[in-house]
Amino acid sequence: MVSKIGIKGLKLRCKIGVDSGEELFERVIFVDVEAKLKEDYRGGLDTTISYSEMARIIRKKIEGKEFKLIEDVAMAVADAVTSFKNIGSVYVKITKLSVPSGADYAYFIYSTDKKVDV
Repeated sequence: MVSKIGIKGLKLRCKIGVDSGEELFERVIFVDVEAKLKEDYRGGLDTTISYSEMARIIRKKIEGKEFKLIEDVAMAVADAVTSFKNIGSVYVKITKLSVPSGADYAYFIYSTDKKVDV
């Protein structure tokens, strides 16, 4: 069995955009993370990670920063989470709520899986 931990709906603000003017304002994004531990949880913090610490590291890496694409945000989140020594892989989903004027959709989603080299 593989132990998993996660955060759903972490609300952050950052600048994302490649089109003219897009990069001028902050956007609200939601981050979902599901991380698999290298080893199953056996009790105690040394066999897992702190949810609040994971959220703090993600926030530090993303909040107030500038990115060209939501794919870049997802990779930055994955890098932040895999910096913990006992993470084997991480799934990241980024939801960007703001869309171009006149769009016929409500939001963008990008997700990625990242495995840690052992």
